[in-house]
Amino acid sequence: MTKLRSPLTPYRALSRIVDLIGWDGCATVCEKSEWTMRKYADPDTEREISLRDAIRLDTAFQRAGGEGAPLFEAYAARLEIERHSIENPDCLIGLTREAARESGEAIDAVLSLTTGGNKHAALKEAEEALVSFNKVVMTLKRIIHP
Repeated sequence: MTKLRSPLTPYRALSRIVDLIGWDGCATVCEKSEWTMRKYADPDTEREISLRDAIRLDTAFQRAGGEGAPLFEAYAARLEIERHSIENPDCLIGLTREAARESGEAIDAVLSLTTGGNKHAALKEAEEALVSFNKVVMTLKRIIHP
């Protein structure tokens, strides 16, 4: 059974990289065993990838044709959430507005599939909605457990 990995987490980022270069590719890049890499991708283990390995994996992902830098993007998003929740606890309002907007766009795109809408656009909008709601969840956790 596949574990759910929240967007904007290193676990989800690593799973994106694995989808492109495989467990063996990740292990080779980081000079670690596949078992260790699988533990890094498992949110239940609470293990964390080093900065050095994150850079190596993002670079390998890009060399293999992947777009973006999944681990960097997860870190940057987390940093943004931390900064906003520390500077302005009321940022939850803005994040909630963004989540509402993104979810509306996702619902519209998915419903448009019944009249021949674009499947890829629907998936993109749904993923963006997930990311925005994850920001809300992470901010709530930060506010509840500073």
